[in-house]
Order: sequence, then C-alpha cells, then structure tokens
Amino acid sequence: MTSIIGATLSRWTPAYFAAALAALVAAEALAVAGLAYPAAPLLAPWSLVAVHLVTIGWLSVLMLGALHQFLPVIAARPLASDRLALAALGLIEAGLAAMIAGFLALGGLGVPVALLPLGGSAVLAGFLCAAGNLGWTLRGTSPLPLPARFVVAALGFLALTALLGIGFGCAFAVPAPPDWLAALLAQGLALHLLAGIGGWFALTAVGVSYKLLPMFMLAEEERGRLGTSILWLMVGGLVLAWCAGLIAVLADGRGHLAAEAGEAIFAAGLTLYLWDIRLLFRQRLRRGLELNSITAAFSLAFLALVLAGLVAVRFVRGAEAVVAAPLLLLALLGWLSLLGLGQLYKIVPFMSWLERYAPRLGRGPVPRVQDLVSEGRARPWFAVFALGALACAAAATIGSAGAARIGAALLLVSTLAIARELMRARRESPSPAVPGAFPATLQQRRSLR
Repeated sequence: MTSIIGATLSRWTPAYFAAALAALVAAEALAVAGLAYPAAPLLAPWSLVAVHLVTIGWLSVLMLGALHQFLPVIAARPLASDRLALAALGLIEAGLAAMIAGFLALGGLGVPVALLPLGGSAVLAGFLCAAGNLGWTLRGTSPLPLPARFVVAALGFLALTALLGIGFGCAFAVPAPPDWLAALLAQGLALHLLAGIGGWFALTAVGVSYKLLPMFMLAEEERGRLGTSILWLMVGGLVLAWCAGLIAVLADGRGHLAAEAGEAIFAAGLTLYLWDIRLLFRQRLRRGLELNSITAAFSLAFLALVLAGLVAVRFVRGAEAVVAAPLLLLALLGWLSLLGLGQLYKIVPFMSWLERYAPRLGRGPVPRVQDLVSEGRARPWFAVFALGALACAAAATIGSAGAARIGAALLLVSTLAIARELMRARRESPSPAVPGAFPATLQQRRSLR
C-alpha cells in the first residue's frame, strides 16, 4: 500500500479494473459474433461463457477492485494484505478460465466437464480470499458506516452464489447426481440469480453508490433512518425469498408465496433507494453534474425501468417467460455496467491524481482530477453504451439475432472507446497551461474536484 496525504492506494486495484474490462470486451465480442445471448440461445455453451464473463469476470472483479480501494478509506486503515488481494484476483481469473473450458465441454470441446466444479471452486476460493481480506480490513470499525454494512451483507451473498454455482457444476459432472442435487440443477437457477444479482450485485452497487455519489457530488453521506430501512428491507427480503425458494425447490413447490413476499420486500427497498438517491441529487452542493454522476443517474433510470417491468409482468399471463431474461440483461448492462463504467471514469483519474500529483501539493501548481479527462470526448460513448443496452434487451424480447448483434456492436465499440479514455487518464499528463490548474496552496478539497 502507498500512503499519500491520508489517502491509501490499493496496489492491485488497477489490475482488477483492467481484467474486468477485458472480460466485458470478450463477452461483447462473443455476442457480436452471434455466438452468445442475446444473438444465440441463452443456455448455449457460448452464452453461458458470455454470461459468466459478465457476472464474474466483469462485474464481480470490478466491484472487488473498487472495494479494495474504498473499504480501507471507510476503515481509515490500509488494506489488510496486498498479497491476498493479488491471490484473490489470480484464483478468480484461473477459476473463470477453467469454468469457460467446462462450459465449452458441454458443447463437445474435448476437455473434462469436471473443469466446471473445479473452476467454480477456484473462483469461490478467490472470493473468500477477497472477502476475508476486506473483512479483516474493517475489523474494529464501529459503528460500521451504511455503505460498509451493505457491502458486508453483499459479500455473504457472493459466497452463497459461488457455492450454488459449484453445485450446478457438480450436477453436470457427476454421472448420477443425488435427487436433491438434480432438483437444484433443474429448478435452482432462480436462487442462483437471486443471490448473485439481487444479493451480491445489487447490495454492492447500492453500498458503493452511497459512498461515491455523495463524495463526488459534495452531498451529505449520512442517510439516517431511511438508509438503514433500505438496508433491512433489501437484506430481509432477499433472505426470506431465498430461503423460501430453496424450500420450494427441495419440498416440491411449497414456499412460493413466502418467496414472492420476500421479492416484494426487496423491490420495496430498491424503490426507496431510488427515492433516497433522488433526494441526494437534490441536496448536493456541487450544482454542475460531472459525467460520472450523469451516468449514475441514467443507470438508475434503467433500474427503475427494470423494477417497473418486473411489476408489470406479474399482471400479464405468460409475459414473465418472454421478458424475464431481457429484463435481467437490462439490469446487468443498463444499470450495473453503465454505473460501473461511469464510476470508473471518475475513480481511475482520481487514483492517477493521487499517485502523480498529490506529492506535489505545496510545491507548485497541480491540475484538478477533471483535468486528466475529457468529458466532452467521452460523453457520447456512454450514450452509445446505453443505447446498446436498450437495443440488446429489445432484440432479446423480440428474438432478433441480427438486432442483438447490432446492439452488442454498439456496446463493444463504446466500451473500447471508454477504455481508451481510461488509459489516457492513467498515462497522459495534462498541459501545464491547462486553465483548470491552480496553486497547491488552495484547499486540497478543491484539488480533488
């Protein structure tokens, strides 16, 4: 760890971000080639590869990289272990590669299907290393701030999601799985999605946004009773829905009403979260919104659209079978991926500023964080990404492979363009004559704008 003017930089966070972006690009390329969903059937081997590239390789690695940077800030202490952070990344990437080979084995690739549970076990080990490292970093922090409480709950669902995935892999690899494992394979996908998207992704996204949005918009971070209520509604609803869903799988259909009640409670928590973020935007001190805050607002509009769609399908017979997968795609791309890319656009230059310019405070003019990027150049690419997410979801709904490939192409081109902007923020230096530069004797808080 490198300590600079009270901030702590995670040594391996840039590696997490680079690996995450590479996985996203690979998944998009598969869809552009017509090999993966939504341009191909959802359960096709290459579609399973693309889904796990997005969920494990992109979103999970991205979130863990961000947490390795920001949980030490919350705890006001260095990350417990840099070596464990590297080990976690190595295990996750190696396990994901083995899982990909295992998925392709289902389609006839001449490798053992046993690579699926073996790879899943490595991914789980990496997740546990990261969770242990982050948990130990938070030790003794009392009371835990609201963002950290969301993250702690999310890490529990992360482990649960990985365990379920290993169970699925074992069911594929074992010639005659026991009845309970066969039932889990046949009906447990909803549990896997609930723990992964609802538990790990949603709770982490909410927790991290409660930290980053107030920090970069100069808004009040403390969310009071409303924030605590949102946490309890989301976690309580997820626990009820998941446990009832498991009972329904193993006890031949019982527990569906309780599962639906839990899902409704969770959705109520997300709805309150959207209301609270609306209040946060209205209460901000920084009147002009930066690009990362604008993309966050649009990503949350996607979340509202997903919630509205999930409510609507409850009242239309047969609609859930048609739009469930497109809505999940919209959540992964429109909400979570757009939010992640938007926050990367702020985090990467922020870290670069700390590395390159914080030591020069008091020794001469230094640029602002915003001087390391060009929002005017990057803004259209975020719009293209959002358009691509909408196009992919629409194509999945109507079953048009051609439209899906066009939407995926929009995603791929915009992701590459945004990645290029991030590389510029890491490598290029602003001109000393940049109008935004100002003497270091001004308040440090202004330097971080």
